[in-house]
Amino acid sequence: MSTDFNLARTHYLELFPGSPFFDTWVPPSHFISAEYDGENLSITRRDENLYGMAFGASPIISPEWSGFSMESRGVPSLSADVKIVAEWDCYWAPTAAGAPIPARVKSDQEIAAFLELHAPSSSVFPGNDEILTWLEAIDQGELVGVAALCRWQSGKVVVSSVATHSQRRGQGIGKKVMAASLSAAHELGEEILCLGVMHANESAHRLYRSMGFTLMHNFTYCERR
Repeated sequence: MSTDFNLARTHYLELFPGSPFFDTWVPPSHFISAEYDGENLSITRRDENLYGMAFGASPIISPEWSGFSMESRGVPSLSADVKIVAEWDCYWAPTAAGAPIPARVKSDQEIAAFLELHAPSSSVFPGNDEILTWLEAIDQGELVGVAALCRWQSGKVVVSSVATHSQRRGQGIGKKVMAASLSAAHELGEEILCLGVMHANESAHRLYRSMGFTLMHNFTYCERR
């Protein structure tokens, strides 16, 4: 076991060269330790409790973790005291220069109401301290799509709560919002933009791949029983 953050980062990049996942999801201020055997990597970080991230087919799952995300290929090795809660995946894409970040049109209350109606399981809502800006798609004065750029604990910018009006899907609104997100992140000085998405959300996966996003990991999120 090592408590050296930079060594843990090096081990991650040995397994996944070029992937920005570690830099985005493992802030130095919350890193505790890592275990590495050349094929598997287990990271312990501080959250509300101890949270784990496990990579490889047979990573060590610490009994101290109250919750953890592990690559889905390692799921068959789970012990009986662990329950599977959800599956999620993460992507990244290079940002691109574009139009300046547009001024907000809709209020926090309007965006919150939109998310409650069209994407109630969104990860962030107006008022969250991580939010830097909302990107909006407006059609004839109506809000038809949104996304939030957030600065996470790591200092990296991610896009969250990407949502399209439920009756306007398939009309290119998601692409418009994601293009605005990539250019807005570029305006903020970011070279890459990451995101997480539930594994079952196939339409979102298609959207992100069409916008040049590359899959980093398929995760299964687990908690202690």
